[in-house]
Amino acid sequence: MKKTNFILIMLMFLVLTGCSKLNLTPVTSPPTGVRHQGKFVWHDLLTCDVAAAKKFYGDLFGWSFRDQGNYTVVLNNDQAIGGIVNVKPKDDEEHAARWLASLSVPDVDQAAAFVKKSGGIIHEGPVAMKNRGRGLLISDPQGAQVILLHSLSGDPADTETAIGSWLWIELWSKTPEASVAFYEEIGDYDAVKGDDGYWFLWHDEWRAGVRQLPFDDMEVRWTPTIRVADTRLIADRAKELGGRVLVQPKKVSIGGSVTLIEDPNGGLLIAQHWPKQNSVAGEKK
Repeated sequence: MKKTNFILIMLMFLVLTGCSKLNLTPVTSPPTGVRHQGKFVWHDLLTCDVAAAKKFYGDLFGWSFRDQGNYTVVLNNDQAIGGIVNVKPKDDEEHAARWLASLSVPDVDQAAAFVKKSGGIIHEGPVAMKNRGRGLLISDPQGAQVILLHSLSGDPADTETAIGSWLWIELWSKTPEASVAFYEEIGDYDAVKGDDGYWFLWHDEWRAGVRQLPFDDMEVRWTPTIRVADTRLIADRAKELGGRVLVQPKKVSIGGSVTLIEDPNGGLLIAQHWPKQNSVAGEKK
């Protein structure tokens, strides 16, 4: 894997948004005016090669793109689902791309106080993100980066996930129990532990999962999941497009199948075939 020291790049990202130099798009258009605490509402890809990212993800998932000056909006079936930010480190070293998720919170300032008290790191904010809302870039106490966001336009509705859109997200943690305790406060989650040690986080709907870090040489991180029709086809196509398949397509106990892919610039995400959509983990007991 490519160099993954990404703190500097993410700092640049939030500093730029705070200075209103990125022409961001709202999380929802038209606005919903409704917010869902604990929901992951947006994903931005930070990369040193926007053109390569557009080629890879466009061919892989059928995404289209809308350039807004120095910000690229990602669209799935004409619905905005994320963005791409061109970032360049000050050094000459090559840095891995990174998907950076935004987590909905009702009060960013209150969340900032909790992060400080709990041993997390605030890298930037709270800050006004142009067209996006009030945001806070943090590393949680184990080092996973996430934006805590109170969206200006409201959050996306809880509807069935379309093929090619964000289905799920999971935290890869060194100590899952400690991570769960931290995010229970941030997201106001109820947590359910599965027989295999996988944690599910619930607030109105199943929002996220927490698992033991799957690779010893990898840093703690949030890893998003795209819903796909066929993981085998996606894995094969990712390789054809210059990506890597880190976990071959395999069935999962809750149904469907998953594969872990890395884009040509080091960005990681999961592709999942999920045939039923009542929830990711079934009905809450």
